[in-house]
Amino acid sequence: MRHTITLSSNPRMIILILVVISLPAMAVLLLIFAGTLFGIIALAGAAYLDYTMLRFFRNHLKSWVETTDTELKCRLPDGDLLEFSWDRVTAAGYCTQERGRPFLFVYREEGDKLVTVPKEYSEFEALHSIIRQRTPFQELSLGRGETIQERLKTMLKIDTGGDTNAKEAEKREATEENPD
Repeated sequence: MRHTITLSSNPRMIILILVVISLPAMAVLLLIFAGTLFGIIALAGAAYLDYTMLRFFRNHLKSWVETTDTELKCRLPDGDLLEFSWDRVTAAGYCTQERGRPFLFVYREEGDKLVTVPKEYSEFEALHSIIRQRTPFQELSLGRGETIQERLKTMLKIDTGGDTNAKEAEKREATEENPD
């Protein structure tokens, strides 16, 4: 089943459309009432902002999450495709935040891949149910300023490279104690 962001699943996108329309309108008003030079600069700025926002809007509408019997696939807004085989998912769950919107997350330790799926995706509850059935599912609540990456690091004791000199010293100490 494919889940996407649509205007009906994320009505806040309508605000983005209204902003995209109002920026050039305000620039034209400035062109008329504030003078040619100021108006042209405002039009150029509005055109650039509109272009950036429309590209953001388009990329998010093109993103999707798809579930099959064997895997979860995600097309991210930046165009990357992530694939998570159900049997290789290290952690997954539903996460709420003190400030912010709830989301689903899926993490695979192999390759250190994490995807978060905000509630704005269509049929979010169905996606929630599928991920709950097929993964080691957890419900998490993040504190103020805490990120899912930080929580996963502490929960799973993920090694982030750390101090390699300290690790090498520990290895040397271990081999000095047991020279066999």
